[in-house]
Amino acid sequence: MILVVLAAGTVTAYVIQQHKNTAITDADDHNALHTRAFEEHLTRSLDTIQRLADFVASESDATSLENIEELFYHILQQAPFLRSLSILDNTGRIIASSNHGNIGRRLEVEDYYPHIKPPLGTSLHFGSPWSGRDFDEGEPMIAEHPLPATGLGFVPIIYRGEHKGVDIRLAAALNPDFFINYFTQWLTVKEGFVEILRHDRVVLLTTGEPSILGAQHPDRIITQMLQESEIGHYQVGKDGQEETLTAFRVSRQYPLVVLTHLYRNRALENWRRESWRLLLQVGMGLFGVVNLAMVLYWRGKRIVSEREALRRHEYERLAATVFETVLEAVVVTDTDQRIIAVNPAFTRITGYSSEEAVGADFSLLASGYHDEAFYQTVRQSLATRSHWEGEVRNRRKTGEIFVAWLSINQVRDDTGQIIHQVTGFSDITEYCAEAERISHLAHHDLLTGLPNRALLLDRLIQGLRQAHRDCGQLALLYFDLDKFKPVNDNFGHTTGDLLLQALATRLLAEVRSTDTLARLGGDEFVVLLPVLKNDSEAITVAEKIRQAVDKPFLIDQHCISVSASIGIAFYPDNAQDEEGLIRCADSAMYRAKGHGGNRFEQFQG
Repeated sequence: MILVVLAAGTVTAYVIQQHKNTAITDADDHNALHTRAFEEHLTRSLDTIQRLADFVASESDATSLENIEELFYHILQQAPFLRSLSILDNTGRIIASSNHGNIGRRLEVEDYYPHIKPPLGTSLHFGSPWSGRDFDEGEPMIAEHPLPATGLGFVPIIYRGEHKGVDIRLAAALNPDFFINYFTQWLTVKEGFVEILRHDRVVLLTTGEPSILGAQHPDRIITQMLQESEIGHYQVGKDGQEETLTAFRVSRQYPLVVLTHLYRNRALENWRRESWRLLLQVGMGLFGVVNLAMVLYWRGKRIVSEREALRRHEYERLAATVFETVLEAVVVTDTDQRIIAVNPAFTRITGYSSEEAVGADFSLLASGYHDEAFYQTVRQSLATRSHWEGEVRNRRKTGEIFVAWLSINQVRDDTGQIIHQVTGFSDITEYCAEAERISHLAHHDLLTGLPNRALLLDRLIQGLRQAHRDCGQLALLYFDLDKFKPVNDNFGHTTGDLLLQALATRLLAEVRSTDTLARLGGDEFVVLLPVLKNDSEAITVAEKIRQAVDKPFLIDQHCISVSASIGIAFYPDNAQDEEGLIRCADSAMYRAKGHGGNRFEQFQG
């Protein structure tokens, strides 16, 4: 009997230990799955900031601070993970922001990671966490003396790059509550906590103890493990703290590490219950070695099967939740480009229901905008890298064309054969329309709709290059209105504005489609004639303009008469560059005005 008890005890202890090892392994796998989902969510959000920063940088040379703030307002409506967006000058002072309270605040960027130094890149730099809601009311948490985050806080991010020779600095206040809410939906505070670190171990975000924000992470083992692998797991426990199972994963694109801590006792709760139940059954079943062995064998097999089924169910549940709740449209196709699954975001963006899309060809969304060369580039990228992303024009069910940022990834089996293709895209139509509107405002006069000085200079430079290559001639007509000031004095500035609008409409009928009529401000206008056969063509246009201006205008039942003094300058006879040509034409215009106006004069060098 003693031998039977010893044998039963040995077998029971072995099974319990095996189940414990299995429970810890399953917990590590479950923890790693959480870490991967959290890292992908964080990276996708930061990718959005990167694309927005690249977009703002590409438009920075043509966008006023007022328009930047309006653009920031539209962006923040679509980005709940941001508290504010701001533009910095070269000293680090905020000069434009979605939060007007931030303007004038100076940011010290020395402790941002990676360090901001030449050569300039186009990446994101992460600072230590700040307390408060935004820059205007917050203070940085110093790593040596971290402040307890008892209230609101945020993580500052600096985008610094170079665009067309201009140093661009964009500051974003990252909302940690957005990520904390997401993390705690999948890992409650009773189960564990999540931490986001920089590569230098500074803690940026945590769902656990907030007092370590801004300080270096206490687990020095993570530094050594990051040197060996970008993903992994380990166990850690300190005096007075509960032991945890920790999984880490390095962000694919950013100098960040996601740590997911699962309380070890919590992970072993099921194992303890199963162990006590097993011991009770063994105690009651010591009537025979054979019966005990059979009970242990079948019960162990069932426990393993249940745990495996639970692990698969949890994985499938997480994957289904991501598929159903992600903001991007997701389309899964087979090798013949037939749609086999879509998510709710696909229906919201395209208008096609799941029943309409499944079974249809992916060309269902084709707009006809792209040519065969475009699709050949996509196929070549998929063949070489199994991935492609870029901007496309698609068509909704209603027939409306929309702009999408699209990403295609191929899924292969263990043998390397393609079995599926996963396509994700988001609707960026509003962003593109806003960019076009801002670009138009930056290059055209608000009153007359004519090109302004910036657009005129751009076309003048292009015209000079073309004339230089072709050994041709170019002319610039610079004129303003005689007797325009009395119009404003006698009839008011509103009438003066209506006169300028009517004049612009009349003059557009007198120039060719290849010419440029621009308003420089006030009553000053310029006509660019990029292609000339001889000087007489410019003189003919100048006379037509003089006669058009000389005709009376009927404005608000007032008959108003003005005239024009016109100066003409030629390339290459009078000047070789744009500034010199404008000065020559301006000088000739003043000579015409000095001879009484209502005439044109050629520049006399």
